Amino acid sequence: MKKYKIENGIKYELEENEMYYPILEIEPLKVGKYGRLAMEHMKNTQSSKYDMLGILGELPKIFNGLDERVHNMIDKIMDKKLKEEPIQDNWNVLEIEAHKKMLYREAEEMVLNELVYINHFQNVNMTEILKEN
Repeated sequence: MKKYKIENGIKYELEENEMYYPILEIEPLKVGKYGRLAMEHMKNTQSSKYDMLGILGELPKIFNGLDERVHNMIDKIMDKKLKEEPIQDNWNVLEIEAHKKMLYREAEEMVLNELVYINHFQNVNMTEILKEN
C-alpha cells in the first residue's frame, strides 16, 4: 500500500527508496499549427509572462483547443463566403479549387487576426495563479 503526504498543497508519494516524490498532475500541451503560432506570438510579445505561465504549467489551459476553434471558425466563414460568392463554372475543377483556396486564405487571414494574433494573456490573473501554485 502506497503512502502519501501533503505539504504546501502538493501531494507526495513515498517510493521504494524511502523518499517522497511530488505527484505532478500537469495537463499535456496539445496544439497544432494555430496553437503554435499563437504561442510563438505570445512568446515574442510577452516573453516574461509566457515563461512564467510555462513554468507553472498554465499554457495548456490557454492554448489547448485553439486549433479546433480556428478550424470551426474557418469552416463557418467558408460556408458563408461560398454562398455569397458561388463558383461560376461547376464543371471546371481547376477553377473550383482555385476559388476555394482563395476563399480559404481570406477566411484564414480573418481568423488569424481574430483568434491567433491576439493577447491570449489579457484575462489571465497572475495573482490567482501564483496563489494556487
